[in-house]
Amino acid sequence: MSSKKISQKRAEKERQDNRVLNRIYYVFLLGLAAECFLFLVYRGYAWGSVGSLLVWHKVLVALTWLGLAALVGGVAVGVWKKENRKLRTIMAWTAGVGAFFFVSGWMITHFFTNAFGTVAMCILVAVLAVLALIYFLYQRECTLSTAMLGGAMFSVWLRGATMHSDMWRIPVIIGCVLVVAVLAAVIYLTDNARKADGKLWGVRVFSVECDYRIVYAALAVAAAGVLLAAVLPMISYYLMWALGVVLFAELVYYTTKLM
Repeated sequence: MSSKKISQKRAEKERQDNRVLNRIYYVFLLGLAAECFLFLVYRGYAWGSVGSLLVWHKVLVALTWLGLAALVGGVAVGVWKKENRKLRTIMAWTAGVGAFFFVSGWMITHFFTNAFGTVAMCILVAVLAVLALIYFLYQRECTLSTAMLGGAMFSVWLRGATMHSDMWRIPVIIGCVLVVAVLAAVIYLTDNARKADGKLWGVRVFSVECDYRIVYAALAVAAAGVLLAAVLPMISYYLMWALGVVLFAELVYYTTKLM
């Protein structure tokens, strides 16, 4: 191989690494900005004075509708002008910011008691930021497995926390059944992607070197954990530990593949 080709490959790798670093930087800044906004809302809306509460309520309602408009408009224009890559990227960011303000505004104003909506949004933003970082740093199958195992851990925790609640017990059980159904659908789609060399509907969703045994195992463990928690909520604590160990092992496995 000539030195020119080696230099070109090295330059291309550096450009790719820089793109990844830029995306990570943007995710970090956006996550930080979102958390700062939610902190201001927490201080002014959840625990502020009556006057501050009323002002923030009007602002949040306005941001909810503006966010919905930005989300719909961004998706519509992005699909309409999908050939224009630059405009499509701008519209994707517009839709993402709109989705944040729409969801956060709705959650915060509808779940005001004990600042539940604000706290839930703080956790959700942190979780999504971590998943975005995993998506940019690791293989796509790692992101899927991590998201499914993390969602299973949350479902198991919620089942254990509400097993003595007359109000939430039945809805949470139904939610667990729906989570298992979603995991079954993901397993089915994963199998379809495996048969199509990592693609679904012509779009690559898994890397060429994907080890589908790891993906199947992670999804199966997640489904089994949620199903067991729905039937036997008293063992939810131990199931969370088991899912946590599997999640840690899965991340270690994909980390070693990057080395």
